[in-house]
Amino acid sequence: MASVQVELRVNCCVMGVHENKDMRERLLLAAESCFEFKGIGHTSMLDIAEAAGVSRTTLYKQFSSIEDVLKATFVREFDRFEQRLQPRLRKCRTPEEVLIEVAMGIAENAPSNSGIGSLVAGPRNKTEEMALKTGRSALNERITGMFRVPLDELEAAGRLRSDVDRKLIIEWIRAQIHTFSEIRFPGLFSQGLRRKLITKFMLYSLLNNKEHE
Repeated sequence: MASVQVELRVNCCVMGVHENKDMRERLLLAAESCFEFKGIGHTSMLDIAEAAGVSRTTLYKQFSSIEDVLKATFVREFDRFEQRLQPRLRKCRTPEEVLIEVAMGIAENAPSNSGIGSLVAGPRNKTEEMALKTGRSALNERITGMFRVPLDELEAAGRLRSDVDRKLIIEWIRAQIHTFSEIRFPGLFSQGLRRKLITKFMLYSLLNNKEHE
């Protein structure tokens, strides 16, 4: 009898986990829809709850504020971005190629992805500034990690310039990506030209040799 009761409790816990995950997914889908059609600055917690077809109490059990919802949606977007990028990264043979593919991926995805855009775009008004700040706080470690591995490999091989400040590299790379991204110059650069420019300005400034000239 005791074993049956334990099994029932375990099954209930498993069901609770799945239900919780499903509810979170439902709420994030609703939030993404609201952000897209109403704009981040005009979306409230009530809007998200109504779009998801749940009470505000249910929403607040998952997220304590609109900022928490924003962070979760940005992380969710970045997860999808990393999944799309993996096939390209698996083809890379050198750390330089990894750097370029990550940079290209961000530059290409920034306009249609608010989370990726938050990493490279400057704020334009108070609402966007809040959203970008939230996105960066949620994703900075993720994006730093994507660049850290190839930079560590280049440094270990003596390929990274000794006068490069590692603490500033990510911000510098961010600036280069923004310079050549679709956010700053919509439709101006072809994919090939963007890759050439990012490669030139990024690798020439980071590496000891000039093999990319």
